[in-house]
Amino acid sequence: MMAKPVFFDHIEVHVNDISKYSNFLKKIFGSGRCKVIAPDGTSMFKTKDGLNIEIKKICGKGRVTSAGFCNPGLRMKGAKNFIEKTLKCKVSKITDNPDGKCYFLKDHEGITWHIKDYLVKDKFVDW
Repeated sequence: MMAKPVFFDHIEVHVNDISKYSNFLKKIFGSGRCKVIAPDGTSMFKTKDGLNIEIKKICGKGRVTSAGFCNPGLRMKGAKNFIEKTLKCKVSKITDNPDGKCYFLKDHEGITWHIKDYLVKDKFVDW
């Protein structure tokens, strides 16, 4: 019996300021659209390549299970400059991967991101 297909729909991020986070995502991805999808302000951000990120207000007192998402990762050339100049964030950690450097940063919500400073799909995602 063949399994039914499964498709990626969206990831969530729980933050203090939905509008400000939407603007941050626009900077990260170079563009994107955001639409309020619920009366409480919950919004859906869509990147130009179709990644959907649901942005919700933090529930309760920032319990770990209701705040942020874990280490979203990107790939681009010039990552360090992009982090420092465009995002106006500090590099908090640098690792050396087989294909180049990987830079970590914390955004204004305290969520840690990492950006690989190369474009190739490396051995960690291309298998």
